[in-house]
Amino acid sequence: MNQKIASVADSLKNELVGFLRDSIAIPSFCGEEGAVIARIRQEMEKIGYEHIWIDPMGNLFGRIGSGSKILAFDGHCDTVGIGNRSNWTVDPFKGDMKEGIIYGRGASDQKGGLAAAIYAGAVLKSIGMPENLSFIVAASVLEEDHEGVSWRYIIEKGGLVPHAVVLTEPTRMTIKIGQRGRMEMKLQTTGVSCHGSTPERGKNAIYAIAPVVQDIKRLNKNLSGSSVLGKGSITVTDIRSTSPSLCAVPDSATIHLDRRLTEGENLETCLQEIRGLASAQKAGINLIVPETTVTSYTGYTETVRAYVPLWLMEQSHPLVRTAKEAYQAQFGRDAQTGTWLFSTNGVATKGVHNIPTIGFGPGSEEHAHTVQDQVKVDDLKDAAAFYAAFANTWAREKK
Repeated sequence: MNQKIASVADSLKNELVGFLRDSIAIPSFCGEEGAVIARIRQEMEKIGYEHIWIDPMGNLFGRIGSGSKILAFDGHCDTVGIGNRSNWTVDPFKGDMKEGIIYGRGASDQKGGLAAAIYAGAVLKSIGMPENLSFIVAASVLEEDHEGVSWRYIIEKGGLVPHAVVLTEPTRMTIKIGQRGRMEMKLQTTGVSCHGSTPERGKNAIYAIAPVVQDIKRLNKNLSGSSVLGKGSITVTDIRSTSPSLCAVPDSATIHLDRRLTEGENLETCLQEIRGLASAQKAGINLIVPETTVTSYTGYTETVRAYVPLWLMEQSHPLVRTAKEAYQAQFGRDAQTGTWLFSTNGVATKGVHNIPTIGFGPGSEEHAHTVQDQVKVDDLKDAAAFYAAFANTWAREKK
């Protein structure tokens, strides 16, 4: 069976490559995914997905099979911007292919993994679908700016609750089992403005918050760690002040924090860390977790709080074991496992809703969001083979 899967995947390589290059050629920044969704739907129809639909948020789904065991493959189809175009050595929207590597924005993060998952459906149709399997591929939206928001909608409002989820983010063809959590915080302090020529008459809000900035720097060094996820981190990412003019003492100052959470940390523990700083207490800070209104390309809006939990699967979990077994059977070598440094939609599937979730994808995390965005053609083809092998193995296991 594994040789047959490899053979079918190889026979589909040119179609898979052509589809990915088409996808890369369509700009699909976060919140502007409509055109690429239409192209992905066209490919699903060509392959023969039995049911294809788009939800009100704009997420696209394709299903093959209608069995009782629901396995979902998630690939977000939005990308970050391209930054300074002069830094690119290739056209970011051409899908250039050189010496077996496809380049362009989204090649690694993560149109490559999504394309491979869609073509895994074609592989499964060729080798024969397990009768008890519902194989679903989701082309999700809004992930780059708001990871997890699409899958919270899919589960909580769309009613799709898979038994397991495979994230197709780039993993360098290894199996990922988790990631750190992420949150943002804003700290604001107030002062009393006065003329800049006599600053002693007022209270400078920047001076009040400056010791907090230094304490945040020290706090980062002292955060605890995890043998699996690594240590937590915190950093100041923005500082602003308000003043009647540049000739006046500022009457407010605000800093923005990026906090990454490891095992044993959550929203409340992180807030307590900041509240417990002597400098923060002295400055009389106002501490908030920001909220943002998200708007999708369909016009759907939702308010999102800037916090997502960590998630982690045990090595002994049946889903992880099945992934390792399928990998070994397909490629004849043991799989490597690890965790992501960046954040994924797993914050919703596993972090919030505790649906067993793993990650596997072509491309490298190091190339994500860079001008070297790329994916190897052989990895693309092998990822499609692995997804099909994993789905076939998972469906045939007893509950």
